[in-house]
Amino acid sequence: MTSDLRTFSDLPKSILRPLTLDEVAAIVDVDRKVLVRMVKVGDIPKSALSRSKNTAIGSQPMLKPIACPIVQFQVTTGHQLSSQLRRRLVREIVNVAKGSSRQRVFEEGAVRVNMVGAVTMSISRMAALASAEAAVIFNPDIRGGLPVMRGTRIGVYEVADLYKVEPIQYILENFPTLTKEHLEQASIYAKAHPLNKIAS
Repeated sequence: MTSDLRTFSDLPKSILRPLTLDEVAAIVDVDRKVLVRMVKVGDIPKSALSRSKNTAIGSQPMLKPIACPIVQFQVTTGHQLSSQLRRRLVREIVNVAKGSSRQRVFEEGAVRVNMVGAVTMSISRMAALASAEAAVIFNPDIRGGLPVMRGTRIGVYEVADLYKVEPIQYILENFPTLTKEHLEQASIYAKAHPLNKIAS
């Protein structure tokens, strides 16, 4: 991971939109159930919940992109801090992610928190998801419209499943149209857009 501070201004516009719980869980690499619990108990501030008019009543809540660094902070560091200090740091992380603060380290007494870590990690993963979404195509003339990796006829979910159980070298040798980047893109895409949700 680079030590350079990345902010939302470094991201493509395609990812700066309301995100599903599955997308945020994939970006932060946490179980969706952890994220649902965080929303229910208020670990994610109401200001990070999206009020999207496109969200159907009764469907899953949508989160603003700012939820990603907040969740990243909460699961890595926030759970170890008092609720008052956690709220202060969440506000500062929001400012860092938006580029309105360059504070890299928060220090108070014995507490020292790297402010850049959660922001940089989540922004890098948001960029990875945006790249993955751009690398997936739906074409009715290719495999009946199933999502495939751009430039191949290989299904995204097939690639993601292979990536879970087979060594990278084996996959690349047996599927020469795939690259290591395809494998990583398929993996994050499949986590962010679970097949069971698409089928229903």
